[in-house]
Amino acid sequence: MHSKGATRNFGPKYKELNGVLKSTGQPVIIGGSMETGSYLCVGTKKSELESFGTTLHGSGRTMSRVKAREVIEGKKLVNELEKKGIYVKSNSLNGLIEEGGAAYKDIDQVVNSMHDAGISLKVLKLVPIGNIKG
Repeated sequence: MHSKGATRNFGPKYKELNGVLKSTGQPVIIGGSMETGSYLCVGTKKSELESFGTTLHGSGRTMSRVKAREVIEGKKLVNELEKKGIYVKSNSLNGLIEEGGAAYKDIDQVVNSMHDAGISLKVLKLVPIGNIKG
């Protein structure tokens, strides 16, 4: 089976996990946007039973890169990021626009849905202070 947009998410005691992971479950980083940050979660036994030992790998886009370039204003985005204390360095304003927070689903809602379903459990939220876009 192929599950696009998924990442490994094994729970505690999974046979292929070693050391401390055997008791905690597999760590999973779930990426949000450059504005919202990401989450560190751990896998669960329930995910092995109900989702083939997988969970989502990111918040997911709400619009295509082309659409983002049409609706997000680059200089305004940079100013909004700086007001939040997030500093960016990018070779391309278009590349920055394509990754703007408005182009992604709400990371908190997405991760909470997996947490509440018992598929992956939240450990902590990572908040951005800087971004480098190549």
